[in-house]
Amino acid sequence: MTQKARTSTAIPRSEHEELLEAMLVDVPELSFTPRGDPDPRLVRLARLLGEQMARQDFAAQAIRRGSRRSR
Repeated sequence: MTQKARTSTAIPRSEHEELLEAMLVDVPELSFTPRGDPDPRLVRLARLLGEQMARQDFAAQAIRRGSRRSR
């Protein structure tokens, strides 16, 4: 790899600083408590992922059922 190729993929310093600032949010990180009062954002994320997985599974089953009937 040449020096020219390496520098062309570098992030400009101002953009790099903007990215760092964007990552530093005032909201505390997600936390997980094994019992008691879980972080509501984690609960919502788990529900969204579960719903997405259920939709994908349902669609896959429908496709499989459709291919069996067409035989």
